[in-house]
Amino acid sequence: MNRAMSRLAGGQHRSTLRLDRRPLAITAALVWVLACQTQTWEQYMEAAAFAYQDQDFEAAEQWFAAAEQLALEFEPSDPRLAITLGNLADFYHAQARDAEAEPLYEEALTRLERIDGPESPRVARFAADLAVFYAVLDRPEEAEPLFQRALGILDWTLGPEHADVLVIRTSLAGLYLREGRYRDAEALYREVLAHTLDQTEPDQDQLLTVLQEYAVVFRGMDRHDDAVALEVRAQAIRDAL
Repeated sequence: MNRAMSRLAGGQHRSTLRLDRRPLAITAALVWVLACQTQTWEQYMEAAAFAYQDQDFEAAEQWFAAAEQLALEFEPSDPRLAITLGNLADFYHAQARDAEAEPLYEEALTRLERIDGPESPRVARFAADLAVFYAVLDRPEEAEPLFQRALGILDWTLGPEHADVLVIRTSLAGLYLREGRYRDAEALYREVLAHTLDQTEPDQDQLLTVLQEYAVVFRGMDRHDDAVALEVRAQAIRDAL
């Protein structure tokens, strides 16, 4: 599942880049209840999330479509249509239907910019979602400015040690790594690693990712001793997991 699918339940866009989804499955009782009453947007979105978790992708798409139709009736200042489109884009991307996903990501971001203003944290997170999408499609020239925009907003509003900021910065570093821009990547990985190690209880999966990718950067820069040191630390984490 795309990381941004964390938007699904409850309609709140938390982070493009963190996963703390509830492992829920759709039930026949829920479907029956929804079919026998006037459905709300929240119920449609929740049903879509449950159907996706249950890998009933046809049902999930139908619930998303129902949510979108209802959201089209809301006031232009209501963010729920943008959130619906963003979730539907995530769904299509997870199904490798990227040609359908891309215009929805772009429309969702444009709508939220009008509603929240261009500098809001929610807009920044949607921008990061679109950046991740472009990065996956190997379109770095489109991904990079969106990553930088998201970082500029969230670094200021949340602080450089916030988990969302660290993950976005890691994603941008990974983009530079894939392009062979080792110096740019090294600066970002160095900063992320320092902030991560300053935390009382660092996210071990995030730390492992940073160590492994940072080691690849060092090898690309012919700093093999530094690479080995990071690889040893990464192996210690894997052994402990």
